[in-house]
Amino acid sequence: MRRVHTALATLLGSVLVALAASACGYRSGYTPPGGSSVGVAFFENVSKERDLDRDFHLPLTDSVQRIVRAPLVAPDRARYRIDGRMLDFRRRNGIRSANNSLLETGVRITVEARLERRNPDTGELEVLRRIEVQDERGYVQGDVGGEAGARARALRNLADRVVIDLFADLAWEAP
Repeated sequence: MRRVHTALATLLGSVLVALAASACGYRSGYTPPGGSSVGVAFFENVSKERDLDRDFHLPLTDSVQRIVRAPLVAPDRARYRIDGRMLDFRRRNGIRSANNSLLETGVRITVEARLERRNPDTGELEVLRRIEVQDERGYVQGDVGGEAGARARALRNLADRVVIDLFADLAWEAP
């Protein structure tokens, strides 16, 4: 019975903290000026790895939704647009045992991204920032997730880094 009371008290305390934080106007994430919209274009894939651009699009849109406080719209209608290229995908040399058996290896992905702002009068895009980021993830041979899991983790991390690096230093209005 005592555990139930403790669990209920913890739940009630969490709800009160959440309500108090939202009542005081607390917000998280980057807020573009004027509540502008953000669009994510499909990146061009110039790497030799097939479908890397397609696999990057979902984590990137997810990162925008989690990190930026602005509506996510089609790239051709957005005030701010993220576009770029998948530059490189490499499988790295791994760690070998004394018997020369491969024990661990990994993947390295390089992405170039740019943040563009659409001029509302002319519709032209102005490049505000251009970045290049790289991520490397290792995996143990025989791991169930293996290369696919390392690739997915690298793409998620790259997506977060792209959004943070593109939006962090811009002049944002206070909410």
